[in-house]
Amino acid sequence: MVTCACSHFVAIGRRHRPSSECIIEFCSTLILCLKTASDLIQLNWNSKHISNLCKQRWQTYFGKESSLETWDKCIEGCQPVRAWLMVRHGTRYPGHSAIVKMRQTLPKIREHIIAAYKDGKGSLCTDEILYFENWKPQVEDPDHKRLAHEGEDEMVDLAERFQIRFPNIFEENYVNDSFKFQYTASQRTSESARYFTVGLFGKKDSKNVWFPEALHQDPILRFYKSCQRWKIQVDKNPESLIERFKFENGPEMKAAAIDINKRLGLNGILDIDAIYLMYITCSFETAWDRVNGSPWCAAFSEENLKVFEYSEDLEYYWIDGYGFNITHRMACPALRDMMLYLMTGQTPNKKSSPKAVVYFSHSGAMLKMLSHLGLYKDNLTLLHDNYHMMEDRRWKVSNIDCFGSNLAFVLFRCKDGDKVLTYHQERSIVLPGCPLDDLCPLSTLKNIYHDSLYNCDFDNICALNTRDGNM
Repeated sequence: MVTCACSHFVAIGRRHRPSSECIIEFCSTLILCLKTASDLIQLNWNSKHISNLCKQRWQTYFGKESSLETWDKCIEGCQPVRAWLMVRHGTRYPGHSAIVKMRQTLPKIREHIIAAYKDGKGSLCTDEILYFENWKPQVEDPDHKRLAHEGEDEMVDLAERFQIRFPNIFEENYVNDSFKFQYTASQRTSESARYFTVGLFGKKDSKNVWFPEALHQDPILRFYKSCQRWKIQVDKNPESLIERFKFENGPEMKAAAIDINKRLGLNGILDIDAIYLMYITCSFETAWDRVNGSPWCAAFSEENLKVFEYSEDLEYYWIDGYGFNITHRMACPALRDMMLYLMTGQTPNKKSSPKAVVYFSHSGAMLKMLSHLGLYKDNLTLLHDNYHMMEDRRWKVSNIDCFGSNLAFVLFRCKDGDKVLTYHQERSIVLPGCPLDDLCPLSTLKNIYHDSLYNCDFDNICALNTRDGNM
């Protein structure tokens, strides 16, 4: 038995995100606090350190000072006049199948871990075993995919930070003509929207906010739900998961499984599915409980985490990213909506146009929109056999698509014309083709995304009989 204070090297980056209907409906990983998975820190893996890290999750990811840096520190002669935001809902609870497994399978695994420790097997510490002994499932089926309390706080805080940055756009006093808020037909996005307005206007005034009726197949917020070609040829196509399947049956994943079984003293009884369940449980429980964290995190080393992260990235790359052209091409309705809104802002004092448009959507929309913009694209294709070549890849969903992730376009009225500042994850970014050292002229954006703006034929892109060679 090991009774010392254990130390593990773990990757703690910030990640809470869902998969595309995978079997246990993964929607977050251990990547919780630091900016990237390569930002490694050595810590004693116990509840105190988990608490300290996760309390700082937003501040550490964005940088407390830089995240609240106001536009006027670096942009002279310009005035922000309007903003278009796409926000992924806040931290939520798992889906039905994951909850069932957490409640039925994990208690049995826990008993095996405790028994192995008592037999002198494994390398867990006494404190970690005590944590397992006191553990019990924290969610029930009625909670499935609902916004968690942590997600409520995320939305309030996010709204407050945008209000600090752009107080003349996100005014404290609610006027219906000044804002457009819209969410999809789901509890997690509707509640995210409501808590966002609490952050802007306070609890009392937020009750007066008007929201349009939510649509199950919203053409802007959930455009992919209406794309039959993508749904059949990509989303429901087993071939889209072939790279992940091969990786999960490859040497890196097998080595991780052996290592985890050895650490827990279980002599190989845990297969990949069981370990994956432990992986997402650690992630969710640490996100929900910033004081106590989760005992399941003790099973993983730094290298284990990187392997599981790459497995996730493979799926999202091929289903929601650059794997197939249709996936990012079909996001043109969302980009067109943004561009038309910013172009409308070129008409001064147009009363019917709100100062801010804020959409609350899902991972599927966010990843496809990022791909459509040409962001986070690697020179190499993500494959099952180039894991070691892709360690520094741009496409890391731990960085680009967490719970509460956001994409913002802010229109500035400048002396030399209208320009746009783009934010992703509350950091300014440069879109491909835009100036590296200045705001991007709106006219430049029109040229870069000309086809999306003027030739967005969604019906043709998504028609099953299309044979344009760009699937």
